[in-house]
Amino acid sequence: MQRIGKIQEFISEKELDAALIMGKENLFYFTGSSPVLGGYLLITPDDAVFIVPELEYEEAKESSSIPVEKFKTFEELFERFRLYQSLGLEGKTSFGFVNNLKEKAGIREFESIDDVIKELRIIKTSDEIELIGEACKIADAAMMAALEEIREGKREREIAAKMEYVMKVHGADKTAFDTIIASGWRSALPHGVASDKRIERGELVVIDEGALYRHYNSDITRTIVVGHPNAKQKEIYEIVLEAQKKGVETARPGMTAKELDTVVRDVIKEYGYGERFIHSTGHGVGLEIHEWPRVSQQDKTVLKPGMIITIEPGIYIPKFGGVRIEDTVVITKNGAKRLTRTERELI
Repeated sequence: MQRIGKIQEFISEKELDAALIMGKENLFYFTGSSPVLGGYLLITPDDAVFIVPELEYEEAKESSSIPVEKFKTFEELFERFRLYQSLGLEGKTSFGFVNNLKEKAGIREFESIDDVIKELRIIKTSDEIELIGEACKIADAAMMAALEEIREGKREREIAAKMEYVMKVHGADKTAFDTIIASGWRSALPHGVASDKRIERGELVVIDEGALYRHYNSDITRTIVVGHPNAKQKEIYEIVLEAQKKGVETARPGMTAKELDTVVRDVIKEYGYGERFIHSTGHGVGLEIHEWPRVSQQDKTVLKPGMIITIEPGIYIPKFGGVRIEDTVVITKNGAKRLTRTERELI
């Protein structure tokens, strides 16, 4: 209920009548329940209730830490909201739903509650860190399976399918995102989701994957060469590895996400490949695969113990190939600890 209490403090401070939460990840975060058809967490200064469709009622009662009520029709739901004139909402709330709140429930004032939710979710509890750690172990197992499977003539999709199988055998609900297996020229595509392309000898292969375990995500990337690497492949790999290791070694409480991005980016710039590092150094990981903070030049968030981020520099050369190395790490009291542990040296 401490999480609910933070929303109630915000409601009181802003003099709102209530707050309404309906995003899938946020519903789970605040209630411990994740109904297939969704639901509506209504929070007032003194109370909270989880309102779900009748079909979801029995299951929600079993899993929710918040009292549960049911509704049969949306007319009935909006009638319930007529009690309020001002409401806190998530920023992702659809325009159509907001219009219905105005027209069918008569609500006139809306205030974003995104900042208070971000402040809560950005610092992971010990239980959350443990769950993400388990998701990382599953991702490591899938990565080892990929390294064993990849060989000349295999289709990228075959490798991805084997990885998904291994994840589920190890307890994952599903993949955290569509697995990226990008070989040859496709390895220069940062989001090169596994295709029907066959892997050829001498190619770079970028493998980017993660597991979803009990609602929490993991993220890891490794790059290998099928056969013997040439001088250029070795060069860019060693540069990316140096940058990634420096990022993990440097990350600590008190520095900003922007400063960490600069540390990593400067390594690649020093070797003359700055323009080939075309994305941010990393991102937060938790109930969503991409969440706060963004480890980029635009994010000045101060890193704190309990934050979980990725560190994933890359170099991408069109028509030649690319290299990316990524770990999920947790910020500790004194530095950062890797949660994904697969070997980082060139294979």
